[in-house]
Amino acid sequence: MNLLLVRHAEAEDAAVSGSDFARKLTPHGRQTAADVARALRHCLSGSVLLWSSPLLRTRETADYIAQAFKTPVDRYHDAIPAGDLNALSRDWQALAEPPETLIVVGHQPHLGIWTTRITRISLPMKKASVTGIYLPKADHLKGELQWYALPKMMSRMVSAPRT
Repeated sequence: MNLLLVRHAEAEDAAVSGSDFARKLTPHGRQTAADVARALRHCLSGSVLLWSSPLLRTRETADYIAQAFKTPVDRYHDAIPAGDLNALSRDWQALAEPPETLIVVGHQPHLGIWTTRITRISLPMKKASVTGIYLPKADHLKGELQWYALPKMMSRMVSAPRT
């Protein structure tokens, strides 16, 4: 199974309500999320399952990915903002039909910690960056880093003129 870890795009510093859970994407964050989603759609084939943190900025980022793949967000998973990779992996291991790619939209520092734990490679998880990890066995947390993309790279993929 391929595991894509996507950090949410740029969000406002504080929500009007004062709640971290209610922080929305900025206009720049919405554009970046849309570009990343379109680039992912060009890069991936096969079955995709999309999970997101329930926090607003991740839900908004995941919505762009869902639109690009024409698939709903399958689950808003509380283990994502909690940083509980063990609970998350138990749930993907329990899937009756594992997808070719599981996309998880989440937060720092958890995504960076998970990448290091799974691949033994430390990467800076900038806003809207994507890490692609191959898990030879969906029931193990040992994987191989396949690629890492910053949002500018993803935006260039969808805005570059085709030749």
